Amino acid sequence: MRDWSGGLIVGQQKDTDFGASAMAGVVEDLSIAQPPTTLLDAWEDSPTGTPETFLAYIQRDVNCLAEETMSVRLQSLQKLERILVRQGDTLATDVLDAVFDAMLKPLLKRFKDKSEKCRELAVKILRSLVENTSDLAAALPYIFPTLVSRLGCEDLDGVAHLPEIMRPDPEQKPTEIARPVEDSEEVRLELGHFVASLLQRCSPIQIYSYIDEATGLIRAQAMDPFHGVKALACETMVTFCYNNTEMLLHFALPLARSLTSCLTHNHAKLRIAGLRAITACLWCGVWKHNFEIFEVLMAWQDPNKVPIKAFYEGVTNVNYMSTLSFDRHPAVRRFWFETLAYWMLRCVDKVDLEPYIAPYLLTGLCDENEEIALEVFWLIERIGEAYEEEHEEDLRKTKQYGFDYSWTYSGRAFVPFPLQGIWGGGSSVPRHIRRAGAQGPDFLGQRPLPAHQHRDANPGACSSEIAEDGAVPDARSLGAPTELPSRHPVSSKGGRHLLAGRLSAFDAKGLSAACSVSSPAAAAAGLAVLGDCTSLNAGRLLCMSLAYTEEGVTEWLQPMMATLVKFYSGRAWAAGDPRAMQTYSTVCKLLGAFLEPASLWTQLRGALDADSTLDLDQRIASVRILAMALEGHVEVLQSIQPPDPSLRLGQLEPVLPELIDAIHSSDLLLSPTPESREAMWMVLFAFLEPLRVFLTESQVSQLLFISLALASKAPVEELPEPSKTKRAAAPTSQVESEEVLDSQQLERALAALSTGLVEVTSSLDSLDDDLDLATDMPPLQRLFEKALSHVLDRAEDSFQVFRSVLHLSPGEVLLKVAHREQILSLLAGFAGTASAPETRAAAQALGVRLALRIAEAGGSGFAGQVLQLLGTALIQASQGPTYRALSVPVALAGCAAWRRFFLRQGAHLAFAPQAGDEGSSILQWMLSTFADQELYKRLHLAMEHAEKVLTGSSQEDWVLEKARQIRLESERQAAVLRGAAASTALVALRQGLRTLKRAPWSAEGGRSLFLAVASTLGVAPHTLEPPFVRPTPPALLLYTAELLHLLLHLPADAEDMEASVEM
Repeated sequence: MRDWSGGLIVGQQKDTDFGASAMAGVVEDLSIAQPPTTLLDAWEDSPTGTPETFLAYIQRDVNCLAEETMSVRLQSLQKLERILVRQGDTLATDVLDAVFDAMLKPLLKRFKDKSEKCRELAVKILRSLVENTSDLAAALPYIFPTLVSRLGCEDLDGVAHLPEIMRPDPEQKPTEIARPVEDSEEVRLELGHFVASLLQRCSPIQIYSYIDEATGLIRAQAMDPFHGVKALACETMVTFCYNNTEMLLHFALPLARSLTSCLTHNHAKLRIAGLRAITACLWCGVWKHNFEIFEVLMAWQDPNKVPIKAFYEGVTNVNYMSTLSFDRHPAVRRFWFETLAYWMLRCVDKVDLEPYIAPYLLTGLCDENEEIALEVFWLIERIGEAYEEEHEEDLRKTKQYGFDYSWTYSGRAFVPFPLQGIWGGGSSVPRHIRRAGAQGPDFLGQRPLPAHQHRDANPGACSSEIAEDGAVPDARSLGAPTELPSRHPVSSKGGRHLLAGRLSAFDAKGLSAACSVSSPAAAAAGLAVLGDCTSLNAGRLLCMSLAYTEEGVTEWLQPMMATLVKFYSGRAWAAGDPRAMQTYSTVCKLLGAFLEPASLWTQLRGALDADSTLDLDQRIASVRILAMALEGHVEVLQSIQPPDPSLRLGQLEPVLPELIDAIHSSDLLLSPTPESREAMWMVLFAFLEPLRVFLTESQVSQLLFISLALASKAPVEELPEPSKTKRAAAPTSQVESEEVLDSQQLERALAALSTGLVEVTSSLDSLDDDLDLATDMPPLQRLFEKALSHVLDRAEDSFQVFRSVLHLSPGEVLLKVAHREQILSLLAGFAGTASAPETRAAAQALGVRLALRIAEAGGSGFAGQVLQLLGTALIQASQGPTYRALSVPVALAGCAAWRRFFLRQGAHLAFAPQAGDEGSSILQWMLSTFADQELYKRLHLAMEHAEKVLTGSSQEDWVLEKARQIRLESERQAAVLRGAAASTALVALRQGLRTLKRAPWSAEGGRSLFLAVASTLGVAPHTLEPPFVRPTPPALLLYTAELLHLLLHLPADAEDMEASVEM
């Protein structure tokens, strides 16, 4: 005790001070500059006898807490912390009560100490005293106000000064404290522990008296920027809510709103802790404020109520439920979906919460982690079981009577559950039947290590199985073994997902129907049920809704069709996201599986009509949807167990004939774009291969025409201008090539159509008889022989289809007498003057190719008829008086095709057609064109007419340069055409006479040919204006000489010539 005043510094007295004032100054200037030595330093063991003795023992250090020197306060606090915190368990309760009463106010004052360490030690000491004292009632009026001021929770929302009508909505209130009053994170963490200890020691009556302050303290800690304080606040809130549920009814919403910053924190553990705390808050706001909590979590906003702030600056509302559904950490997503299931199973007011929870729980079925998706699947089944138990009376009749919906075909058909939005559940897991429920990872270590295995490896499915080390595996690891149900609405043939021992989706389906928000209508309304989701997420939600709603989706069919058409015709489809396309294809297949095909056909049939009001993109989108819906229903038919051939087409019976007729007569078929071609192929293959055996011969003929039309190249007149120019500049061989488009698709379609045709059968009694040749006929030839007449009847509307028919049909079928007249009639129509120039040119090339094929197949007579028809068409086009049908490109295309024909081996068989005394019309046209010295005048008239039609102006309005250009171009084209005709005629005569060894015409015909060629040596009289004729150019006179030389040296003798003359 002798050093008790060693640290004192006595202030200097002023000369002017005297008496009592001088004495007062000395007292005021007394202060401790250095930490003094107290009884806590001198005695090793503290006296614990009576409270008075202990208080006297620590009184010096308690007094030092008020000193201005920081080191003095700090050392005293450290001494007190050692004796009261570390050795607090050795002190009696009456001693602690006396110490608590004596040190309460000094310690509370140190909460505002300038030193961070002092504040921290003061909080630790007072926390220890609060935890060990017997009564807190007298101290609460001092503790709560001090804590409120240190944590800054007097008015966390900053609205206390505002009238009630001017206060913002909950979503506009702050979620995190930017600058806490206590700037030290360590001190705030100690304050958090102190608050937790304080609330645990308070009785319900005491909490009731300070309920505003208590909730404010917890909210301030939850809104703290330090993650450690947030985590502690979540734990404190969980305990506080469960212990004081009844009195927190009106505080559930503020408490839950303070946790929103935890839900978006970077730490996954903190996000999970926030979810646990929100679960505790939901126990407080039952039937009153829980729906408001979900409005905050979902960022719901009344569309009729817009805050004034939104008119001047951006207002952002975070959908926390959506954010958690797509959290980057798998553990958070798993816990989130488990929490949603817990809310739907355990919350008292879950009826009010189901519409908010169900969409996000369904989203979990499409989680990128298949383990999480499968766990959500089983969680929904558990929720369905609970729903079935609660509504047992409502579902009793349905279960007892075994009602089956129409799409199940009396309970025999199955649809695979679209886990992760993939039809059939995907292929990442082997396709086997699961007979037991799967479980997630064992985070708490409740199962032994050997029980941790992949869910597909099921050694514990049977308790009799023994592991390699001799241990019996835990049968609970994958669920108890159950028998496979005889009927299952969501199973599939060899499917991926079956539920353990009960009818899946019966109860979950009823629950889904009860949740209006989870209905497909919400997902279909603008592709945005979730506030910040993409079209992919909205499509997945729609897919999961359909999986549980099944045939109930009929109510929302029209808006869903509009949504799907919008997707397949908009930017989402153009983006080409494979996941989105896969998800929406699954949606369309589910629609086709669950709905009657007649309903879908009614919605989509207008897309195939030429008078449809839809845009082309929307029509193609509708066709795509129709194709995938058909595919879904066909898979339902194929899943029927046991197979029932008597069903034939099932519910497709009234739809399929109308569908084939609509496609057969659709304008999309005759003028397809690449997109529409792809969509039509999808429709065709959706039902062709699996249902081919149930199609009639007339339907097969229609489908053959459809296949040929889809594989046909578009005519040149329907191509865009750059394609026309490129096509015109291409070599002749490339222009006239007639390969089909989508050859692989066409081969697949022809192979399917060729199967199942009726073949000629023979019995053992007729072995000695001649077998019918039809028995050896290839299937493809049999197909064309049966359907060619029907295809040709429809081909008059489309040259590209006619071209594909002639290109793909076997030569034996084309040579049938019944088909010749149809082929010649159609070819004459396409090569005639009524067709477009591009079609006429292509028809010339097609006719020559056809003549080559049938000539090689032995049909020389038919080949001659085809060539005669082509020549006649060109002769008719070159006749007056207007010469509008005269076309140089058509004539040049014919010359190029004929040149190749005459150079082919065996072409002489069709060189001189058997047509009486008429002779070859081709040779006649070539020589007449070559001898026509006024051809440039005819071309001039044709070009003038084309220019008038193109510009809409008369000849008087043309400038002189335009008239000059037309005149020069007509002369140039006339010279080119006459040269091409002469060279082709020269090749024809040389090749034909080399093989025939004699002239293939009569003497009169030969004389006419000679005179026509010889007329080019002079100037012909004019028949057209102007009244003069230009002489034949010298370059063409070379052809005249060659032709005359050839005609003068024919390989026939005089006797044969005289005999031919007499005939």
